[in-house]
Amino acid sequence: MQNDWRLNNQMEYLYESELLYSTFKEDEKNDHVHCEFCWATFSDDLEDLHNGYCTLDKYRWICQECYDDFKDMFKWRLVENK
Repeated sequence: MQNDWRLNNQMEYLYESELLYSTFKEDEKNDHVHCEFCWATFSDDLEDLHNGYCTLDKYRWICQECYDDFKDMFKWRLVENK
């Protein structure tokens, strides 16, 4: 897994992060975001992803497949959305 094409220094800012499972909502700053690993698009558009894992500030997003592939390596902690 260390040689996976999706890995690009994310350890520096996502290692042991707390994540939420959330629905992407378009706002005045962003009409879409990309998965931090595979660049899949999250948006309100029908053809894009709508749900995924994000940092608590909802700045960085991770798709389900990349979450499943890297959750152990990155030691992410899932928190409840309150």
